[in-house]
Amino acid sequence: MRGWLRETTGGLPATFWYLWTGTLVNRLGSFVMIFMAIYLTSERHFTQTQAGLVIGFFGAGSAIGVTVGGVLADRWGRRPTLFAAHLGTATMLLVLGSARDR
Repeated sequence: MRGWLRETTGGLPATFWYLWTGTLVNRLGSFVMIFMAIYLTSERHFTQTQAGLVIGFFGAGSAIGVTVGGVLADRWGRRPTLFAAHLGTATMLLVLGSARDR
């Protein structure tokens, strides 16, 4: 099985597979945005305007994040920037997971 897999993938280096897996996880997480408007309007009782604003703010935040990430990658280097971004994301997800309704 291992020989078949290596033959099929062309012997790509491990770095490629780490990046590929990270991209896959990232894109699967982004898939949630498709259902965000439905969730916000049906379960959280947002108006359509409010749901649109939330999704718009997500898009604006993404654009700003990509820009800041590019600047930091130029200044700090790619690895420190990726490490800081992943650490920040994990921290914010833990904070978000502990959020409770009022």
